[in-house]
Amino acid sequence: MDNDFIFDIDELMNEGRFEEAINRIQEFDEDELSGELIFMLAHCFSQCQRYRETLRVLKKIEDDISEDDLSYHLEIAGANYGLHKYRTAIKEADRCIEIDENCVEAWLLLCLIYQEMGRSVEFEKASYIAKEIDEDAWDNIFGDKTNELAVYGEKEADIVAGYINDYYGEIGVLLPDFRDDGINYNHPIKIAVIPPNEECPFFKIVSIGIGAYRGIEITDSGEENIHRIEIVSLIQPSGEYDADVDIHIWVSKIMRQFGEMVQLENSWLDCGHTVSYGDRLDESVDYNGVIFASSSVGEKNCVLPSGEEVEFLLMIPLYEEEMLFKITNGFMELFEQAEKVIGNDFWYISKKRKNIFEGSIRKKWALPRSVIENILDWNGPDGCYATDRITVDNCKIGIMYREKPESKFDSGWRFLAGDENEEYMNDIENAEIFNLNTICNYDPEIIEYLESPIGSAFYRNKSGEFRPMKFRPK
Repeated sequence: MDNDFIFDIDELMNEGRFEEAINRIQEFDEDELSGELIFMLAHCFSQCQRYRETLRVLKKIEDDISEDDLSYHLEIAGANYGLHKYRTAIKEADRCIEIDENCVEAWLLLCLIYQEMGRSVEFEKASYIAKEIDEDAWDNIFGDKTNELAVYGEKEADIVAGYINDYYGEIGVLLPDFRDDGINYNHPIKIAVIPPNEECPFFKIVSIGIGAYRGIEITDSGEENIHRIEIVSLIQPSGEYDADVDIHIWVSKIMRQFGEMVQLENSWLDCGHTVSYGDRLDESVDYNGVIFASSSVGEKNCVLPSGEEVEFLLMIPLYEEEMLFKITNGFMELFEQAEKVIGNDFWYISKKRKNIFEGSIRKKWALPRSVIENILDWNGPDGCYATDRITVDNCKIGIMYREKPESKFDSGWRFLAGDENEEYMNDIENAEIFNLNTICNYDPEIIEYLESPIGSAFYRNKSGEFRPMKFRPK
């Protein structure tokens, strides 16, 4: 290869035209390429998130690379990070730092890895050094980005939109982002509307942009599961234009809120997850939470150029009673109950869908649902038991204790007024399952004790203060 060709490829790379550079280089047999062009090809693959190909072509020149070749080890580290092979990426980044202790790219890569793995101590240490070397570079990645969300690259966005068109139907319109003040803001999360047709008599509302963020689940075994998701909702046409527009607006608003939640709170959503609002989702509906279900409409998920899949989750709004049932019994039991009571209506959104447990709720709660606020910052299972003395008779909590949870949704917390006798406690109708946040609204003074471990118990003394109990109630 002559120098003019290498110069042309270098120009394409400087202009960010990496796919074009790849095509130009691949006009030749890889075995004919010089080490310099092989490395340029690997870098282009990496910039296009084709990490497996990056490592494949770098393998061809590994015997010719010096042990102290910083660029080579950086490329290896970056490709392994892109494939979520964090241990190998850390090893290669550490090798870069051995070569040059001021290699800010290696330190920043370590910051990214530790952040995604949830290793906050290592993240802070690496961040301190990276900021000492180049604070602007660190700030550009990790600085305050309260109003910034991850976005798809142009090719990724085209693939996601193409998948939606293929499996859900041709996109009709993209909904604007109207905030509470009525102003239309630019927003990286788009909401596509697919109108009803002869094959499907429902509106489909689909997000485009939530999956630009990699949600990371750290399993009990320490492995990382990647969750890239978009959200789908199915809406029954009401025949009333204003009513349909209202539903589209609040559904799209909630989708954008979830997009912000998973990115700004570094969390993730998956099939079976529920999210409670504590109050109504919107002034025009009585739902107060949602559950996510699988939305398998094709033979495979949407696949990005990196090889990562984007799963489309169906978002179903829930009433408070349905939320509580799911917390206790799990989402499969909720779906089975829904199938028995309202059939397919459960899967489709309408303003006034029938409550699965309508007619079975006989109690008048002391605090109406409309006044319940989100006052608890809680990350674990949030189901709990409370007696009617608290939630119906509006008594203060006199005894609180935490026993071994009965399910993966159970926090283990139990709340009593303290004057319930054995006969009262033996009647299962005198207690219900609640969300911890709901009970905190009844008595906020319990919040500071909720992180106490299983086996903890407290009683309220005559001065109104909680004190540890010497034994756990049965």
